[in-house]
Amino acid sequence: MAGSEESAVLEVSSECKPILSSKQDSKDTDIMSNYSASFEGSLGMSPSIESFSTLPDQDLSELTLDTRDLQVKVDNPQKHLDTLETYITFRIHTRTSRAEFEEMEYVVRRRYNDFVWLRQKLVEAFPTHLIPPLPAKHTLLAQLDRYSKEFIVARMALLHRFLVRVTSHPVLSCDPSLKVFLTAKPSEFSIHRKSRQGLLGRVSSSFHSLASVYMIRQSSPEFEQVGEYVGMLGEKLACIDKIGQRIHKERQDHLLELHQLHPIFTLWSASEPELSPAMLAMAGAVERNAQAQQHLLVTYAPNIAQPLKEYLLYIDAVKEALSRRDSVQIEYELTLEELKRKRQEKEQLLSEDQQAQQQGASAGLFGFGGASLWKGSGEARDDKLQKLAEAIPHLVKQAEENQDKMECANENLRADLERWKYEKKRDLKKIFVSLANQQIKYYEECLSAWEDVLPEIKTAAVSTS
Repeated sequence: MAGSEESAVLEVSSECKPILSSKQDSKDTDIMSNYSASFEGSLGMSPSIESFSTLPDQDLSELTLDTRDLQVKVDNPQKHLDTLETYITFRIHTRTSRAEFEEMEYVVRRRYNDFVWLRQKLVEAFPTHLIPPLPAKHTLLAQLDRYSKEFIVARMALLHRFLVRVTSHPVLSCDPSLKVFLTAKPSEFSIHRKSRQGLLGRVSSSFHSLASVYMIRQSSPEFEQVGEYVGMLGEKLACIDKIGQRIHKERQDHLLELHQLHPIFTLWSASEPELSPAMLAMAGAVERNAQAQQHLLVTYAPNIAQPLKEYLLYIDAVKEALSRRDSVQIEYELTLEELKRKRQEKEQLLSEDQQAQQQGASAGLFGFGGASLWKGSGEARDDKLQKLAEAIPHLVKQAEENQDKMECANENLRADLERWKYEKKRDLKKIFVSLANQQIKYYEECLSAWEDVLPEIKTAAVSTS
């Protein structure tokens, strides 16, 4: 019964008790200013929600020792009951010493869709940068578990990691939308959420879709190599994830078998008085093995499975950034093609104009009256030439601007990929070292359990011989 309550939907109380520092409480008496715009009248908090760990211990220690000028922490999930929906919000605690922030500390509440809005704004504002990924949306099949403790803690940890990556980025951390996300009160944040997509975002989206049907004429070997690398890395991590899931399932089956063995040895000891001490010792060893296996199963998801899945999402984010960079190059190439076409059209008109003049002169020389015919067609050509003379310089300027954009896009993405390469090496090493340490600890516990049984087994063997 206790196990079912542990994984059940978060309980909702009728009280709303926001957690604020004394400094904030004295400055802001509006309690609901710490919650998102749609939260008013629908807030409920689980009284036991503070009792379970919200972030891994190493992340908490990093926050304590953090010396950056913009620090964030995502914690304290709360369940909200609205007329039309039920949803979870997370507390975001921000500390900063940056001059553009009016206060040094902020506490707000945001739901998952607010994080989606923030990431979309970052993509619109910085289409040529690598925007960190968000945890994937729950599927229809998983909706029944969306309020379980495991799901909420996992999502909260990934949202925290997303915000830490954004606020650690030298460019993304300066975005005005991020400041609004971290500091805005409900009414102000609601206005920003409802604002329409900017022109830059619509243009970048249109070229992003164009990239799927237009083949780049002069592809960059550097970024082609990056694309191939992340593709192979994604396949390898996906394979590791599948193997891990299969092993995890086999361990669950093994744990069930261990739970069945314990009562077998216990009952056996009752029917064999001479072997009873050895049987009970073996039952205890089996129980210790089961506990070690249970601990391994519990720690696998947050320490191995979830980070691996997040890196698969990160690889998708890298592919999206490469695609957006390609869209900038496509825009440049299309401008060059249009400029080339206009110049060819101008050359063709000039050539036709020269031929028409020669034909007109020949016709006038022989008295055929061709000058009037040449005059009518010449006026049309002159009109086209004038339009081309106005369009070509504009296209030349646009091509130069697009070339500058492409070079900036290359530099932006190159710097972000270098940063991601360092993070990837560090994070993947951390994942696999954690996996190795868990396995070593598990086998040490199992070995210790069986070593403790050996004296009882030897004693039983001597007494029966």
